[in-house]
Amino acid sequence: MDPKNIMRLPSYIGGIFTVITGVFIFLFPEISSDVIGILLGVVLFVSGISDFIGDIISIRLIKDTRNEYRLCAEIGLVYSIIVMACSLYLIFKQGSVLFWLSSVVGLMFLSCGVVRFRQAMLVFKKKDSYSLVIVGLAVFVIISGIVLLTDAFSGTRDIIVFAGIALVISGIESCLISAGKN
Repeated sequence: MDPKNIMRLPSYIGGIFTVITGVFIFLFPEISSDVIGILLGVVLFVSGISDFIGDIISIRLIKDTRNEYRLCAEIGLVYSIIVMACSLYLIFKQGSVLFWLSSVVGLMFLSCGVVRFRQAMLVFKKKDSYSLVIVGLAVFVIISGIVLLTDAFSGTRDIIVFAGIALVISGIESCLISAGKN
């Protein structure tokens, strides 16, 4: 199997899992905070693990230490560790999820958006057909993080629905970035 395809597989798995979770949260926002905490924790943990594995594979396959893809993978490695730590908090402290939901998810989207934006800019330099869409999705994820951090919504249900939509977009973006890597 081509090493490039192996590098893409964790991102596809994480992206698809994120989309499914986002759709579930969007369709069933009335579920209890315990379920939301566990569900978001699990999706973030799977996403963090898949990104972690993908970044380790990328770092090992890219021999040139000055390569911008290697640097991007190293930054992504730190991000994936942060995602896994936050996901464990959500899993083990599900009762406080609704209280922290806006801030925790907002911080996750903001950091994810910044990392994805950096990756999108690398793809954009190549004039790939997905470039404009990927950059737009990355900007949307950054804006989603800022909106959630500022608690712009009045009700918890709105935050949950918005988080579901942002998860779907983030998952799609993850798959498109993987498809755009050469």
